Amino acid sequence: MDRTRWIVAAATVAVGTVVACPAPHASPRVTPVDSLMSSQNQAPPAPALSMFTGTIQKTGDQFVFTDDRSKSSYQLDDQKTASKFVDQKVKIVGTLDASNFIIRVQSIEADA
Repeated sequence: MDRTRWIVAAATVAVGTVVACPAPHASPRVTPVDSLMSSQNQAPPAPALSMFTGTIQKTGDQFVFTDDRSKSSYQLDDQKTASKFVDQKVKIVGTLDASNFIIRVQSIEADA
């Protein structure tokens, strides 16, 4: 009988050890809530400023910039400043909205 108790006790300890210690495997990656919240609240990066050289021309009632390198034409969001440089070579500093073919003008100056 002592032998039976010993076998039952040994089996109970063995099963308890297996249940208490599951097989090792890769632990899931947990992203802290703080980093999730901060990444969701971040503003997108500001578009980079670029320099464009070309000519401003009046087309209908709009002033349009034609880039010397690409020969592409773009609307200018600052029509008042652009009106001062009609039919002149210019340097424009701004950001290109390529999907709408618009240059968001920061400055326009005559190109010497």
